[in-house]
Amino acid sequence: MRKSQSGGPSAQVPGRTARGRVLPDHIQADVDRVADVVADGFRSNAWHQMAQELYRYAFRTLNAYMRKTDHLMALVAKSKAVLELSDEDRSTLHRSFADRAEIALLTINVAMEEFPKCLKKGGYNPAGNPGRDGKFKALKSFFVGRCGLVFPRVFHNWKQERSDRFLREAGTRMEGWRLAYALGQHPEQAPPDVVALCTTLTDMIETLKPRNRAVWHMTIEGHGPGDIADRLGIKIGDVNNALYTFRTKVKAMRQRGELLVPPSLETEWARRRELDSDKAVAQ
Repeated sequence: MRKSQSGGPSAQVPGRTARGRVLPDHIQADVDRVADVVADGFRSNAWHQMAQELYRYAFRTLNAYMRKTDHLMALVAKSKAVLELSDEDRSTLHRSFADRAEIALLTINVAMEEFPKCLKKGGYNPAGNPGRDGKFKALKSFFVGRCGLVFPRVFHNWKQERSDRFLREAGTRMEGWRLAYALGQHPEQAPPDVVALCTTLTDMIETLKPRNRAVWHMTIEGHGPGDIADRLGIKIGDVNNALYTFRTKVKAMRQRGELLVPPSLETEWARRRELDSDKAVAQ
């Protein structure tokens, strides 16, 4: 183990803590590796190898923690930033691997940028800081803890960027004539009852959350689920769910008599369903 002229953690008597406890071999190995990369100024292959190992371990661990948000909340407990999770956030973290992977990589990148400075200051010091439970913390676990400190900030920025993306794609308020076109009606020739229905449905779409509103705006403009998912950075399943949820709501309103569909539209929709059915049989 290298000797530190500053008297930091690497100046400890090899294998022992200040209280005379012996460090386990794997912990002592981590201490020695840190001393080496600090002495080499984080320019050696040893540092690159260490960083790769930390990336892989932290990626797996953060993914597991995000699926069980009670574990995640424990991880970020020492962060200066507060992590606020809505029910939708918890659902997203639990079921979306793509979102978890993106957030994990962003978190690791931020933590890794700050990690050399932390190590140079003697931040990794298992001998001096054995932890509340008295167990010595391995370097990989220590790095995950550093990830926990920056996670709330990273998650907030990720969520804000995604929300901004949804708002951009949703654009300004959609006019009813766009929906009329999507329903196969020419706005200038559509009967008053069709115009009234398009206006009502448009108003309902505009009350949706930004993501679902963006999905419907793009659907009405003629984009398919795959294209919408790519542009919004979400899964096709999320797109289909947004479409299904709104359609189910409209169907329920029709059944309760709260929303009347003009006979001309009913005829047009029946014709389209028949065409879709014929195409499916032909394929």
